[in-house]
Amino acid sequence: MKISYLSKNAEELQLIATWYFEEWGHLNSSITRDKIFDSLSSKIDKDDDFLCLLIMREGAKLIAVADLKYREHKDYPEYEHWLGGVFVKPDYRGKGYASALIEKAKDHTAELGIMNLYLQCEEHNESLYLKHGFKPLHSAMHSGVSTRVFKSYTDT
Repeated sequence: MKISYLSKNAEELQLIATWYFEEWGHLNSSITRDKIFDSLSSKIDKDDDFLCLLIMREGAKLIAVADLKYREHKDYPEYEHWLGGVFVKPDYRGKGYASALIEKAKDHTAELGIMNLYLQCEEHNESLYLKHGFKPLHSAMHSGVSTRVFKSYTDT
């Protein structure tokens, strides 16, 4: 397993956009796979920036991704830095890959001197983030889905 930053690979970006659309995007009628692709395309080759896509490979095969973004939730503009789109292909779940991506995202954030990292997730994923030091702040609605907003405190 290897974690890196997404480089200019349109085929892989299309795959990630499809994953995101099938997992979450289809829940909002205003979101299309192409809109997701366009949003993600600005994050390629951004290993020195906060806005980036962290990808995980097993051999040459892309198996997981995480997305670092600004102000993900419109109702909470004061929460600036967000971890989102933590996705592991279904046949690779339960093997610690999401945990590795979360830790890499936290490390990347800390290296940039960013103190707080936010995320939102559905109830069935809360235990994953709790074990990585994220603390629940409050419940929220996002694209018609009930979520909980979490915050991680980085010691820098």
